[in-house]
Amino acid sequence: MRVYLDHAATTPMLPEIVEEMMPYLNERFGNASSLHFYGEEAKRALEESRATIADLINAEPDEIYFTSGGTESDNIAIIGSARDSKRKHVITSAIEHEAVIEPIKYLEKEYGYKADYLRVDEYGIVDLDMLESVVDHNTLLISVMMANNEIGTIEPIKDIVKIAKRHGVLVHTDAVQAIGKIKIDVKELGVDMLSASAHKFYGPKGVGFIYVKRGTPLLNIIFGGGHERGMRSGTENVPGAVGMAAALRYCYENFDALEEKYARWKEKILNTCEEIGDYRLNGHPTNRLVSTLSLGFKGVNGESLMQALSMNGIAVSTGSACSSHSSHRDVSRILRAIGLSEDYAQGTIRVVTGADNTDEQIDYFIQNLSRIVRKLRKMGECRS
Repeated sequence: MRVYLDHAATTPMLPEIVEEMMPYLNERFGNASSLHFYGEEAKRALEESRATIADLINAEPDEIYFTSGGTESDNIAIIGSARDSKRKHVITSAIEHEAVIEPIKYLEKEYGYKADYLRVDEYGIVDLDMLESVVDHNTLLISVMMANNEIGTIEPIKDIVKIAKRHGVLVHTDAVQAIGKIKIDVKELGVDMLSASAHKFYGPKGVGFIYVKRGTPLLNIIFGGGHERGMRSGTENVPGAVGMAAALRYCYENFDALEEKYARWKEKILNTCEEIGDYRLNGHPTNRLVSTLSLGFKGVNGESLMQALSMNGIAVSTGSACSSHSSHRDVSRILRAIGLSEDYAQGTIRVVTGADNTDEQIDYFIQNLSRIVRKLRKMGECRS
């Protein structure tokens, strides 16, 4: 049996999503910027997809810009808002994705920006008191993710927005892990910008979007033919946009049923962990993505556990897929930021369920998890 439990890294495209995309991969292949009927067909599909996404998150169609994914959207939000600003201070959190951290480091190095990185508590919740103390008249932007990619903690974005608005500060949220798992209403949230990536919610890779609230001062960072109303030049990925809209619609239409499944599987997995003993659920116990479980096992090496599960046909991770490209593998900076002890941090795996999983697969996973953790602990005792 093969069991995929790494849905925070990427998700499989569902057959119905592929089916909606297919016409735009063959017979309706036109360039959306062409003026003939092939182009008109493509343009119509692009704008219908834009309208669908806007409607689902309670935005206006002209507030949605298509991109290549979450990383580009984050870069547009951070660098694009900073390009022509007299304010030279940005705020983020210590547990952001590299797609946010690296553009902010770029602003520090190339444009002389000052950056503050908010502390988080033991659950990964940002320190709002620290935010209050560092935000000032020189602050341009606060960028805090909606849900953490490793531990699943959901951040208090509405509270951050309230603080920001008192100082006239822009708010961007990286919602790459949240969208499709949380019902998002951008007007209710009050954010100025929001990033998303289709492959995190059963859509295709290589396409995403950025929501930009009307009136937000934002300049383009990609130059060329002026596509996407000048915000993002480059021939539009029409099949990708169609697939992304279809995937997000699927998530919203099936939200309650999926949430019920994930909650049931979470309880079953955590019950097994209780039986195994000496484990930690990293992140907030309740204010979290129900499908994302960061599990730390004392006396076990996380990579060894991951590899042993993989040998039994089960795919989990030890953290963010992006961090696996680092030449120095160490305890995740996210786990360090929440103060997790070395014993549990070294033994942490990330388990993320998805729409394609089944009860049979979850049962297979927990049987193997229990067996392998006990075996690895016994092997550790023998060596000591």
